[in-house]
Amino acid sequence: MDKQFVADRYAKIRLAHGISGRKLSLELGQSTEYINQIENGRSLPSLEGLFNFCDYFHITVGEFFEDKFVYPVQYDKIIRELNRMDALSLETVYALLRLINEKKT
Repeated sequence: MDKQFVADRYAKIRLAHGISGRKLSLELGQSTEYINQIENGRSLPSLEGLFNFCDYFHITVGEFFEDKFVYPVQYDKIIRELNRMDALSLETVYALLRLINEKKT
């Protein structure tokens, strides 16, 4: 992982929640340029800044860095719903996902 990964991840998570960079900066108690500098790859957040970002969006630092989850916010929503299902419903969802993905290729 590199600086660009952090920049892209910040942007994806923020945009998935529909929050402007300015608003997020203010919510985190930072200057209005704080998020912009991170998302443009000009700087990295401090460790405390990363923790605050993750706390704000209710994700763990591990989820932030989990690169196999391209859209962590959307995955989290889906997983919460999947956890409410029984085994038969999960198998049905799985079959549907496979069908959708097969049509893409």
